[in-house]
Amino acid sequence: MNRKEFIKTSVLAISGFYFLQSNLFQAAERRTNTIKEIVEAPIIIIGSGYGGAVSALRLCEAGKKVVLLEMGLNWEKAGIPFSNLLKPGKSSAWLKKKTIAPFMNIFSLTPFTGTLDRLDFDNINIWVGRGVGGGSLVNGGMAVTPKEDYFKEVFPNLDAERFYNHYFPLVREELKVNVIDEQFLKDCPYYKFTRVGEEEAHKAGFKTMRVPNVYDFKYMEKEFRNEVPRSALNTEVIYGNNHGKNSLDKTYLKKAMDTGNLEILDLHKVDHIKLNDDKSYTLNAQQIDTSGNVITDKVFHCKKLILSAGTMGTLQLLLRSNAVNNLPIHEKIGKNWGNNGNFMTGRNWVKPLSGGTGSKQSTIPVGGIDNWDDKEHPFFTEIAPLPMGMDVATALYLLINRVDKKGEVAYDKATQMLKLNWDESNTVNMRQNAKYFVRKMNKANGGTRSHFLFNNGFGADICYHPLGGCVLGEATNEFGKLRDHDHLYVLDGSLIPGTIGVNPFVTITAIAEYCIENLIKQNEFA
Repeated sequence: MNRKEFIKTSVLAISGFYFLQSNLFQAAERRTNTIKEIVEAPIIIIGSGYGGAVSALRLCEAGKKVVLLEMGLNWEKAGIPFSNLLKPGKSSAWLKKKTIAPFMNIFSLTPFTGTLDRLDFDNINIWVGRGVGGGSLVNGGMAVTPKEDYFKEVFPNLDAERFYNHYFPLVREELKVNVIDEQFLKDCPYYKFTRVGEEEAHKAGFKTMRVPNVYDFKYMEKEFRNEVPRSALNTEVIYGNNHGKNSLDKTYLKKAMDTGNLEILDLHKVDHIKLNDDKSYTLNAQQIDTSGNVITDKVFHCKKLILSAGTMGTLQLLLRSNAVNNLPIHEKIGKNWGNNGNFMTGRNWVKPLSGGTGSKQSTIPVGGIDNWDDKEHPFFTEIAPLPMGMDVATALYLLINRVDKKGEVAYDKATQMLKLNWDESNTVNMRQNAKYFVRKMNKANGGTRSHFLFNNGFGADICYHPLGGCVLGEATNEFGKLRDHDHLYVLDGSLIPGTIGVNPFVTITAIAEYCIENLIKQNEFA
């Protein structure tokens, strides 16, 4: 197989899975003989991603008993190891017969409740995480705090000083954010792609930045010395990391479990919600097995309900529940949706004479290109790894741009699926930024746009950061309580109006900390 054919069929297995955030509710509808079970719980959280994990910890610390429903598997409890990129196994896809990476779909699978799912719409595909820990299991852990000026623009009614002095430092500590040692970065052959990427960016006149991460870089140094089992240096990331990565199951959720006040029910898929006359909620759900078969129909009753199912999962629940049960929803539900400016691109023949970007690559990104202050072409870009076991002399990038034209999410009763109003008109400026970036890099360093990747080198239809649709202060009050409801709250990425300018999970976590702190102070969960 020559180089071009190899890249056509196998490159980009890992591409942008570093930017994944969240939970949507799709599962196989196959049923075995089922029984119905009724469960009473005072507080229920749906989803164990960043918003759900924060909410669980702070409520449990306040002495509240919490039941958390997660449609994915509790991987730690199950004792099933995560797969690496080059040998996809059980963890590699959610109930699919083939892998679902943007490319490299050459691997057949036995359907299993894996960590990675893809939601396909007409003009965009959205990748989300499945399992206890949500998107934290499958992203690349890039813990980036947004530019303060842009945060103020996106959230003009929030106290930015309070966020930058309190909430952002708090979540960085809780998430165990750290930065790679510069000497290790300089010496480690697994980061040649970063060194080459930064050198070429500087030559093109771009400013680079060191990107913090939740992966434990001290563990990585031990990996390199073969003192501990390898994970990031063993092509593990989008299907889960067995070692080294501080995903939510090791941070917020572990602390919540240690209080004794949290019960996590995995493989529980909530289908729809009903508002009762006494303002409590009834949830219709199914407990499934790892093949997607429904083994138990369940009905949950709760007085307080928190939706933290990820942007697409929360919108699916609200819009479907409105269609099925006339659940009241505000007119702003589904509005102000965006892809966080995600736009993939790549360059070929990067430093080919000097060994390219390296045949060995860590899966954890540590370098970024900061062009946000360019008024004509503002963007942030990751210098992405491409650990294929050979040097393909190809550089991969995810640009994160402004979202000048927002989209809208609705529900189609006929197909019983979400509809997304999003097309090429929403990504015009993102495409222009990508063209500008690649041309400037190639002019300074040589190389060509990767015409055989994505759509002639431009991945406008790839999304890892769906945001919005239930925006803070619009569809909710200032602390995430859903309008037209007394006891229903939204705490996840859907609160952010479509864009935040960087990988969003640090911001999602900080917003959740802010909301739950104030909701508890207001005795919302008394």
